[in-house]
Amino acid sequence: MSRKVTLIVIAIAIFLSSSLGFVRPTQADTYPGYYSLAARQKSNHDYLITTRNRDADTTVIAIHGGKIEPGTGEIATAVARKGGFNLYVFAGIKSSNNGCLHITSTRFNEPTARKLVARSQKTLAIHGCSGKSHITYIGGQDKELGSKVEKHLKKAGFKVRKAPAHLDGKENKNICNRNASGEGVQLELTWAMRKSLLSGGENNPDLKRYVESLAEALAE
Repeated sequence: MSRKVTLIVIAIAIFLSSSLGFVRPTQADTYPGYYSLAARQKSNHDYLITTRNRDADTTVIAIHGGKIEPGTGEIATAVARKGGFNLYVFAGIKSSNNGCLHITSTRFNEPTARKLVARSQKTLAIHGCSGKSHITYIGGQDKELGSKVEKHLKKAGFKVRKAPAHLDGKENKNICNRNASGEGVQLELTWAMRKSLLSGGENNPDLKRYVESLAEALAE
């Protein structure tokens, strides 16, 4: 195959990935864990931690909230409030370069999050991925809860798919699986999905249906 043909093939592949909303592998983290991040970044200035311990057996988390994976914190907050669940959000609030605050789920060791999740029987983690299609990818080790989430989202008219390998959240060290039952659910919402849900604020009917669907699945 000539170099020109090879470049054309690569260009087509990139175009199709972008058009169909495929997700890209995550980039390497700047910090290997929370403590190294906290040594260089300032709490309440560069990042903000929000918790709500409602003594529920279910915890909803967004460890890449704020400007790290926009929309994830807002969606997690709405689901937790709707269902009366515990909440944890780690949000990037820097003026720029919030990507450096991303700590992958298998290494996220912020102590408040760990303790809140460890006491819970059910855990739902809200994440964001790239993609131009309105899709929610479902992963994690809790297959039963994952099936309920899929059922309720589909019933509400949302498109769901099985998470690709690099986003499937099945590692034992993934924070969503470090609860009392040893298994949780990780959702990856494409950028298009998040932007659609958050447009128009809390009165967006799609956001209300999405949040209600997740709350119902968690309560079932």
